[in-house]
Amino acid sequence: MKISVQKYNPSVDAEPYFGTYEIEHTEHMTLLEALVVINDTIEPIAFDYSCRGRVCGRCAMTLNGTPCLACVTLVEDAGKNEVTPLKHFPVVRDLIVDKTKVTDKVSRILARQRAFDLNLDEIKAPVDAGLSEKLEPLEYCARCGVCTAACPVVEQKGFKSYIGPTGMIAIANRFYDPYDQGDRVVQAVQNGLWECIECGMCDTVCKALEIDHLSVWKDLRTAASAEGLKPVGI
Repeated sequence: MKISVQKYNPSVDAEPYFGTYEIEHTEHMTLLEALVVINDTIEPIAFDYSCRGRVCGRCAMTLNGTPCLACVTLVEDAGKNEVTPLKHFPVVRDLIVDKTKVTDKVSRILARQRAFDLNLDEIKAPVDAGLSEKLEPLEYCARCGVCTAACPVVEQKGFKSYIGPTGMIAIANRFYDPYDQGDRVVQAVQNGLWECIECGMCDTVCKALEIDHLSVWKDLRTAASAEGLKPVGI
């Protein structure tokens, strides 16, 4: 099996280049397994991973132009297998990118907003089952950035107009949170809720199959419309 990997060390190389490698293909071989073989037996490649099971999000990269998680994405024995870094993020080296600006913003969003501390009655009160059903799937978000890398709005307008699906899922997490007291609807609108074209690419590439992005966007837009925050002409 042949696999081409983009190599680039910004402190040394003038521009990225590809290394092409030939390795033995095994049944159900993942992209991560292929990279480990190349790194261990042929030539060092800079890439990141940890859990090997779509939880940590560290092995996010691009295969044949499609953002993916290497740990659960298969490579083909007779396929093209061209591997490049995740789009829209600065390259640190080879396949490792700096997602700090996005992940730091997501962390700030996920900080629960409260006017006062939780009291015992709130903690003991049962949570609405319907709300739990909406909130639980969002916990599977690994903040990998795959959905954001695939987003055509981010591609066209950048992060200033639209926070991207990764950030919007974080906002939705606190929107559904019964203990959060922040105005997450306004936050969603300010971060480009209505910029989304609902193409569904985020659902297509996301490996957290529990998350239904378009359903989440619909709930946020319904709430925004109810508060009079729907732009004219939409």
